[in-house]
Amino acid sequence: MTKNAFKKPKAPSMGTLLSRSLEFSGVPLPQTGEVGEVQELPTEALRPNSRQPRRFFNQESLKALAESIREEGILQPLMARPLEGGHFEIVYGERRWRAARLAGLPSVPARVRILTDTQVELLAAVENLQREDLNRYDEVNYKLRLVAALFETTPEEAIRRLKELRSQPESDPERVAQLEHLFTQLGREKWPSFVTNGLPALRLPEALVEGVQSGKLEYTKALLIARAPEEHHAALLQRILEEDLSHAALTDIVAQLKPADRSEADAQLLSLRRKISRRRLGKLPGELRAEAEQLIRRLHELLGD
Repeated sequence: MTKNAFKKPKAPSMGTLLSRSLEFSGVPLPQTGEVGEVQELPTEALRPNSRQPRRFFNQESLKALAESIREEGILQPLMARPLEGGHFEIVYGERRWRAARLAGLPSVPARVRILTDTQVELLAAVENLQREDLNRYDEVNYKLRLVAALFETTPEEAIRRLKELRSQPESDPERVAQLEHLFTQLGREKWPSFVTNGLPALRLPEALVEGVQSGKLEYTKALLIARAPEEHHAALLQRILEEDLSHAALTDIVAQLKPADRSEADAQLLSLRRKISRRRLGKLPGELRAEAEQLIRRLHELLGD
């Protein structure tokens, strides 16, 4: 009998994690008492959350879960919010819903809440961050949503603010304390590591993102491929999938690759990227350092993330 993927080791409940994680955010979230009884919703009346960053669902895994659901049913109810026309939007539990459809279930157990878009995103983020099989790209997206809620701003602005605090934590000790509290509750990593090692996931090319989300490409290898000239990305990805290259072997290959034709502007950009570092900025005189930091911020605004 196929093991049901929802028989997980005991972990903090979503409500507990949510209340702790967003203690300082000020975002109005429903209390546990507002959750209705579990009810059966027609499978075809449910709709996926269009703002859900997780878009890849392994078909073999879904088939295995569908088999388990046929035998044992859905052990953990979904959460949904009502839409017009008798439909419901899935807040979390989309994988269970997709497997239920494969299993031919006419209905699924769910709790229904009336929620704002912001509340839907936060509840979905906290629920998904508790998944053991969460890939790094989606994990970064969900954590960034919580940080944006903490900062009461957009994810794009939250990225900019995180990088500023990473460089100058003394500029806002209260905000740093809030970040430390949030990432302590989420576990796995501290917020400075998230900025340095996590945020680069959001700049990965689409093909590499798909590889990471599908589980076929390790996140660290995706970062290595991204460092190579773009014209080599497809070939490197294919080699990893076919040859299962080690991290060391991939590092050697990437180091030997050169762009096909690099313009003067490209060469200058590459040179600039090699020169910019906190250490080198720190050696500049006060006025020059301030000017350099201002130029970097301006480039950030122009190019985005």
